Amino acid sequence: MKKFGTIFTCLLVMFAFSCRTAKKAQHVQKQIAKKDVSKIVLVTPNTQSAELDSLHDMMAILAKQQIKGYSTFTAKVKVDYQGTNNDGQATANIRMREDSVIWISLTGPFGIEGYRVMIQPDSIILMDKLHHAVLHRSIDYLQDILQIPVSFNDLQNIILGNAIFTTGSISSYKHTRNKWYVSIEGKIFKNFITIVDNNRKLILRHILLQDSTIQQNRKCDITYAGYQLKDEKHFSETRKILISDKTSLEIKLQYKDYTFGTPLSFPFSIPKSYEWK
Repeated sequence: MKKFGTIFTCLLVMFAFSCRTAKKAQHVQKQIAKKDVSKIVLVTPNTQSAELDSLHDMMAILAKQQIKGYSTFTAKVKVDYQGTNNDGQATANIRMREDSVIWISLTGPFGIEGYRVMIQPDSIILMDKLHHAVLHRSIDYLQDILQIPVSFNDLQNIILGNAIFTTGSISSYKHTRNKWYVSIEGKIFKNFITIVDNNRKLILRHILLQDSTIQQNRKCDITYAGYQLKDEKHFSETRKILISDKTSLEIKLQYKDYTFGTPLSFPFSIPKSYEWK
């Protein structure tokens, strides 16, 4: 199942962080062009301003504008990944019923299905069709794969391109023209977010996640591009993920043939000859 773990982790935005040792988390000032340092605002418990109020309003709007209420979602995703120990291509066929089930089929370059996964709020079933094996675990098993506390709802947001790990206190920010750069201190990660304000329609452009603890130096850098309006939803069709810890990993995701709200089935028939693990 190790090969599956690599591909599956790539698909779910790779929070396993299997990459080269990262530098210590840098403050938001170093993430912003030095020539604009004068515009950086450090936020303390006593900070009060109209601009900070606008930022809190913007974060509330970003939460409201998340893709939800879609009933079902289906997509074909081209996955290209390159790392220290693994590189290659795969195609992921994804089907989701909101707050109910995530179904993923992974095929290789020759169109041969290698793996199928069924994730529900309380369980996960992994079927390795190449080695005729199946693994049935509780949803907590995802934490073993991804090495962070992650919920079923988090996985939905990852696949849809919604902002993740935004709960926490704002430590600093910068506002230039129609862009906001925000640093959030959470329990798990320091999250540095770039958001474009297009006439109050907010577009998520970039997320940089770094461990909040000194004990771990993991980092995940996600860029969202190729936004298209479909079914009244702004959807990022192209995403690039860079992960760092002990080795390096780069993943590119290209979403194709995606739709919202269409009737879906979730086939998952396990042959009797398969070995349960």
